[in-house]
Amino acid sequence: MTSPFEVKELRSGDRFLVAEPLVGTFGAAEVTIVNVAEQGVQIAHAQPIRVAARARLWFKRGSAAASVHGFVVWSHLAPSAHGDQRYLSGIRIDERVDEFAGAIQSLADQGVLRRDHDSLARKRQRAAEREQERIDRPRVKYIHHEPDVPADQALLVRHALERLRLDPDEARKWYNRARFATAEDGAPIASEHLPNREEVLAVWEYLERTVPVSAIVRVFAKP
Repeated sequence: MTSPFEVKELRSGDRFLVAEPLVGTFGAAEVTIVNVAEQGVQIAHAQPIRVAARARLWFKRGSAAASVHGFVVWSHLAPSAHGDQRYLSGIRIDERVDEFAGAIQSLADQGVLRRDHDSLARKRQRAAEREQERIDRPRVKYIHHEPDVPADQALLVRHALERLRLDPDEARKWYNRARFATAEDGAPIASEHLPNREEVLAVWEYLERTVPVSAIVRVFAKP
């Protein structure tokens, strides 16, 4: 079968839906792969998985197989199409990325994947909604200490920073993606004077923008 796309297209930021059931495991949990993107997957599962948890993701379908480590970037409870409850989680692959890419290409060759044309539009809409909520939130001026960054978010940031510092080319890729995306949206999310701007934005994008920039800055500021 001729592949509907090459795996390099994943670098566009698009996601690809799994058109046929694809089951696997993440650690001890049985999961269903919902969609894939560059270095990441979205999974559905019955039991909760802690944000920042790291485990081995495994799946196999025909000639497509992967057994790679990843960590949970986000997770929430969501209703399924059958009316029951399930969890959806985003997994970032952080090792053996070439093996993962090969498995995804094999899935494409088998016709298991199809492009999710609305994925980027939904992502931008969610970002715009979060920004509007921030603008509309009532502001009360008082002196207070910045709240501590939640432990799971701090762990995600430190993990991402360590990973990106080991691979400057990858770090530059995520920084450029964040910078170009914010320019295209017409609303820069950070000042040019933001401390550690390149690393902060690279981590922000690598974590799928799930951790606020302000939280990343506070983690960076801690020794």
